[in-house]
Amino acid sequence: MSTSIGQYGASAANLVLTAAVQELTNAQTTLAWQTSSNGITSETFAGLGPSRSNVFELTPKITQVKAWQTNITNAQNSLTVTASALKQIVSLAQSMATNLLSIGGSSSTSTINAVSTEASSSLGQLATVLNISNGTGYVFAGQSSTEAPVSDPSSVTSGTTNSQIAPLMASGTSMDSILQQATTLMNGDSSIFSSTISSPTGAADSLAQAKSQQTSIITGDSTASSYGVVATQGNPADANATSTGSPIKDLMRDMMLVSGMKGMSSTSPGYSDMVAQLHTSLVTTTNQLISMETAVGAQQNALTARSTLLTNTTTALQTQLDNARTTDIGQVAIQSANVQTSLKASFMLIANMKNMSLANYL
Repeated sequence: MSTSIGQYGASAANLVLTAAVQELTNAQTTLAWQTSSNGITSETFAGLGPSRSNVFELTPKITQVKAWQTNITNAQNSLTVTASALKQIVSLAQSMATNLLSIGGSSSTSTINAVSTEASSSLGQLATVLNISNGTGYVFAGQSSTEAPVSDPSSVTSGTTNSQIAPLMASGTSMDSILQQATTLMNGDSSIFSSTISSPTGAADSLAQAKSQQTSIITGDSTASSYGVVATQGNPADANATSTGSPIKDLMRDMMLVSGMKGMSSTSPGYSDMVAQLHTSLVTTTNQLISMETAVGAQQNALTARSTLLTNTTTALQTQLDNARTTDIGQVAIQSANVQTSLKASFMLIANMKNMSLANYL
């Protein structure tokens, strides 16, 4: 008889209560974790219930959008360096044009020599600026950012191309012929620029090669954005007998020509025409470089707008993710209090049952 009473009495009730206490303890642990995690429903996907499919879908989307934002940040860093470098290059071109304007009239050999010397110095500065880095690569090298766009800046002022172009100023031929010869020599150059961004087989090939090296980034689904400037890039429509089509190449050529004016005077044959045509060429080149600088600014603005859109997208996706994997923290607090009350009641009941005798059941 006592065995039957034990099975259907205190022992059976104790088993039920113990199971209930375990369940309440588990619930309390879950609620405590939710409270410490700002309402996140579960630390595992399995514990998210029906909402886990949304979490599976949203998490990689957020990761992808953040990757696009990182691409834009890296591009913006590179464009900031590029814009600063272009500003220096434009300044060099404008200074050279101003110097030519100043010796357009009656000028002494010493004055012309000073302008010639400055042109040679500016050529060296230009070559150095073109090899500027953003910390991870050369900004004017395009996709081949680990290879310097100017092979050896220190030798540009004394290299083969300069030694061929500079003497043309003393050749006694017309300035139009000098510009054409200098352009041909610059188009055939293989010593100044990296072979990845310049071709010695002509203007068209070199411009096409520069264009193929244009850097681009992914900023969205099936969305790519080109950015930056390749040192040798230009507009094929601008290429002709007296222009390589590349503003930077033309600027180098003109600096070489001005450096070749050393020893001349305003009475030298064809002097006035030389200065006038060189000044016109530099003004044209300067305007093209300013257009490049403006284009970089436009790229920065476009990427900023794209980044703002992606930030808003990330916020919206994150909100959806939070809704899918979190619960109302206020409800968690209420449930936690209820569970604690139930646990206290269960423990009190178990304690009381331990003191019950057979008489309590009769």
